[in-house]
Amino acid sequence: MTNLSQKQKIKIDNLYKNKRFTELEFEIESISNFKDRSAFLANLLGVTKLKQPPITTKNFEEARILFKDSYEKDPNYIDAMCNLGHVSLKLRNYEYIFKDLKRFVKNKGYNAKIYYTLARIFFFVGQIDEALDLFKKMADRGDLARDAAANFLCSLNYSSKFSQIEYLDYCKKINDKFKPDNLQDLIDFEFDKNPKNLNIGFISPDFIEHSVTEFLFGTIKELKKRNFKIHAFNLRDVNQLDKTSEVLMETFDSWNDLAETNDLDSANIIRKKKINILINIVGYFANNRFTIMKLKPAPMQMLWMGYTNTMGVEEIDYIVADPNLIKENEEKLYSEKVINLPKIWNCHSGIESKIEVEDLPCLKNEHITFGCFNNSSKISEEVIETWSQILLKVNNSKLMIKAPSDDAEIAQKNILKKFQNFDIEGSRIQFSPREKKKEDHYKMYNKIDISLDTFPYTGVTTSIESIWMGVPVLTLEGNNFVSRCGESLNKNLGMQEFIASDKNDYINKAITISENKEKLSLIRKSLRDKALRSPIFDMESFGQDFSDLLNNAWQKNYSK
Repeated sequence: MTNLSQKQKIKIDNLYKNKRFTELEFEIESISNFKDRSAFLANLLGVTKLKQPPITTKNFEEARILFKDSYEKDPNYIDAMCNLGHVSLKLRNYEYIFKDLKRFVKNKGYNAKIYYTLARIFFFVGQIDEALDLFKKMADRGDLARDAAANFLCSLNYSSKFSQIEYLDYCKKINDKFKPDNLQDLIDFEFDKNPKNLNIGFISPDFIEHSVTEFLFGTIKELKKRNFKIHAFNLRDVNQLDKTSEVLMETFDSWNDLAETNDLDSANIIRKKKINILINIVGYFANNRFTIMKLKPAPMQMLWMGYTNTMGVEEIDYIVADPNLIKENEEKLYSEKVINLPKIWNCHSGIESKIEVEDLPCLKNEHITFGCFNNSSKISEEVIETWSQILLKVNNSKLMIKAPSDDAEIAQKNILKKFQNFDIEGSRIQFSPREKKKEDHYKMYNKIDISLDTFPYTGVTTSIESIWMGVPVLTLEGNNFVSRCGESLNKNLGMQEFIASDKNDYINKAITISENKEKLSLIRKSLRDKALRSPIFDMESFGQDFSDLLNNAWQKNYSK
């Protein structure tokens, strides 16, 4: 193995500390070869491959080879093992290291880095409870780093085994851990308390082709009509932006890239923009940078649309909901003050496609086809068990599950195994791959008779698409914001009969609805028009309601 001199060690260390990764890569490759390279150098070289933008699939593949080499040279090298796990998950080629990670935990017990790596893979393959068990042990020991902590809190929304109060407690504990210690370096606020036009900032990594932009475009345009100044604070690497981003850049009054900027500098950039209200639309999802919000970059901060639960961040003043989502006696279970829009918390910008709603497919197929196009992470074992009971009781019925992403296609294999555990033959589950074109995606709704919503994490975008395509969505009553989104959509649509009170009612309603094909046909023919007349698509009305909410919140707190 390559032995480093003291001089070489110092040089390598300095290159890494100063983030001179191109030079570091050249240095490692010049003093070692693949065969004789030490486990340490192989791992470090793999890291350099992932530190030089733009990062491509080739970078990940080269890094995986190096991490695997490092791990095989030293199976006790935790960093190499975890790096191999993370990059293998990224490449969806994790079976090899997945087994070793589980074996490590079984034989050697607790290790925070190993637990986090394993938890991420467990979550991806749909073993949510196993992932949460690992995350919880890390959280209870105070061992969650920032990204792992956000991952844990986000993952809790997918499980029925944690109450809202338990979720909030974890949010608060984690936020206590990440209190900023550099508040003295923040520049002073410069906002106008009585501005002619309020400056509204939106912070997110998802200003790309993403479900949130389907709600954001219309909202921004409506706010601008009412003389708000709208600013984007982008948390995504600029190399990952797309054509949707380009359109958004022209729509916002200003665009600010923060991906390469540290939290303090990001907060100061927002303050220099004199933002009155900063709206977080990512919550704890990937690339969220929640610690920026903890620096209070704007005098008023809100959580809206992209994340449908509390964040437990005391610096966020409001969470925007509607009367169907958070009951009055539950408001204490949210760290933010609950502020309600009068009808619906969220409004779709509109679907421009001219795809027509076709006749009820069961009339031609002679069997009912249920469907779910939600993210596969939402299809928990509890959901699968419930759907299995429906399939067993509705003769010859089938279930179509469509992948919204390439990742979901991989997860489908695990979903099928779970259905088979509940005595459902594989032929009754129809998997559809991701459709790259929106038009083709919408057409898939013409193949299903009834959409089955997931729980406790309900659908939103997919439910609205289903409704627009004439397919009603059967949803389950929830116990918090994230689990009641389906309720709010159906109530705003006047479709209360498609809201079940519990799992037994959900099963019975699915059976009853499927038996009345005449009624289903009538619903299918009228549902799009009904939806377009409802608050779900009434962007003008929503824009006025949202404008009033923002103005009233500001005037209540700051205007004289």
